[in-house]
Amino acid sequence: MNRFRLKHLPLSRQILILFMILTSILGLGLGIGYPFAVKQYLVSNTYALLEDELISLSEHITFNENRELLPVPAAAPYFLQLLLSRYEYSFNMIVFSENGSYLGGRSNERISPQDSIALYRQAASHPSESILHGSLDRSHGNFLFVSKKMDYHGFPYYLVLFSREQELNQINWILTRQFLIIFSLLLVVSWLIAVWFSGYLSKPLRVLEELCKKIARRQFDISLTMDRNDEIGQLAKSFDSMKNQLKDYDESQRHFIQNISHELKTPIMAIQGYTQGLIEGVFQGPQAEKGLEVIMEESKRLEKVVGQLLYITKIESVAQMMQVGRVDVSEMFRLLKQRLSVLSPDVEWELFLPETLVVEADGEQLSTAFVNILENQLRYAKSRLTITGKQEREHVVVTICNDGPPIEESLLPQLFQRFRKGKSGKHGLGLAISRAVFEAHGGTIVASNLPDGPCFTMTIPRKAKR
Repeated sequence: MNRFRLKHLPLSRQILILFMILTSILGLGLGIGYPFAVKQYLVSNTYALLEDELISLSEHITFNENRELLPVPAAAPYFLQLLLSRYEYSFNMIVFSENGSYLGGRSNERISPQDSIALYRQAASHPSESILHGSLDRSHGNFLFVSKKMDYHGFPYYLVLFSREQELNQINWILTRQFLIIFSLLLVVSWLIAVWFSGYLSKPLRVLEELCKKIARRQFDISLTMDRNDEIGQLAKSFDSMKNQLKDYDESQRHFIQNISHELKTPIMAIQGYTQGLIEGVFQGPQAEKGLEVIMEESKRLEKVVGQLLYITKIESVAQMMQVGRVDVSEMFRLLKQRLSVLSPDVEWELFLPETLVVEADGEQLSTAFVNILENQLRYAKSRLTITGKQEREHVVVTICNDGPPIEESLLPQLFQRFRKGKSGKHGLGLAISRAVFEAHGGTIVASNLPDGPCFTMTIPRKAKR
């Protein structure tokens, strides 16, 4: 039985579960920590209130000639009394003589003699003039108290103010209960928002999933754009770009099949026709010799097309097997000029190249790519062929231009696809091979129409990718 894994659930469920776990941990932590923090706060403030009350009452403590405590007015402000009465909270006061005799007090409840003696002993154990903060632990309830040794015209006494801790616990419970009610309501609302938000995030992903299934079925006439700029919107844009590239590739493959069928069918039909004529004796004498020449020419043409197809397939599929070495592009073009200038003697070559222009590349493949481009340029040039080379940071940029007619604008986007050719083109594989070579080296090739004529711009990295 496979163990439960969160990643196997839908994304909306994962978001909801993680949010619920997070908020539950937060609620548990607050449920435990909040009462403790409130209790500490109440205890700290109770001591502060008792101390303020003690200082205030000490100014109103008076005794008669028999050392009996006279009535003490309520010194606490009315607002404080009202606030504390709401929570059933009160201060209690006891006055002891120096020997522990009970002199009087003010209390809202009866306190046992044992508790009274215990309070006196705690106060007497701190004879200094500073205020003592303490607690008295009893089985029937703990006390928080403050005490101080006072003097009334030479008569020493102990003033003790105390309050039951149970009353603080009641206040703590009331505040905690109110907090938990509010927090529970907020938790429910946040969970409802989390349910909506998880659906809001997962819905566009489900839409992308359906659209990807359509793309898998080669249904490319769909739109993947989404009106959002977040990561999901960027993902949709990436999918749309992928869809367009797949659409172009699919159309290119269909076009490739159609063109290769035509390119192979023509020489095959010529070979079959002349071969059948020779077998049946239709061609005799000079006609037979001419037929054999046609068969040889068409077979060479067929061999060249197949060879170019095999070459471009090799370049596109096993680019990592290139024989990389040091190649001087300037020297290569000087040799190519000597080799190819005889093809079009009327065309003047203009080379604007530095003395050396070195890259790490497969020299044989790079030469093949440049030869294909130069043959294309020479085919359309009228009188001039211009070659410019320079180094730009980590790349070498080579531009080859001619003064012939511009390239058809409709042909420019598909110029480097297989079997895409102009009116004077041959097989439509030369430029596709060149593009494959440059891309295998990590470079690019771009065709454009400039005022002086059509140009091809090639970019080659100076350092080969390892």
